[in-house]
Amino acid sequence: MKTLTLLALCVIFSSVLVSAQATPTDDDVAKLIAGVKLTLASQLDPALPPVTFEKWLRLQVGRDATIGWAVRTGDGHGLPWVEADVSDQGRPGIVIMISCGASEGAIATRPKFHSLELVRANEYAEWPRLRDLPVALRKARDGAK
Repeated sequence: MKTLTLLALCVIFSSVLVSAQATPTDDDVAKLIAGVKLTLASQLDPALPPVTFEKWLRLQVGRDATIGWAVRTGDGHGLPWVEADVSDQGRPGIVIMISCGASEGAIATRPKFHSLELVRANEYAEWPRLRDLPVALRKARDGAK
C-alpha cells in the first residue's frame, strides 16, 4: 500500500511539473491575467491600498495611458508570469511583472510582485517595489519630452 501511495504521489508530482512547463492555453492565459487583475494591490505591496491591482494601476497611469496584458513563460523566471505593459502617449515604457506559478522549483500560491522596469531604446531603470510606480511614470514621462 505504501508503494502504491508513493507511486501515485510521483505521478501527480510529475504531471504538475509537466503542466507547469507546458505552453499555457488561451484559457490559461485569460485566467492568469484575470487573477492578477483581481489581486489586491496590498497583497503585491503592503504599502498599497486594498483595491484590485487593475484599479490601482489604472488610477496611477491615468486615462491617456494604455495597459497591455500578457503572459510570459520561460526566460529563466519560472512559469508563468503576467506582464502589465504601460504605454503613455503611444510610447512603450513601463513593464510590471507579477509571478503566478512555479519559480525555481517553488510553487507560488498567489500572485507576487517581481519587477517594475522602464524599458525603452537607450533607457533602462528598475525599481524594487510596486509602490515606486509613480516615480517610474515620472521618469518615463520626463524622458518622452
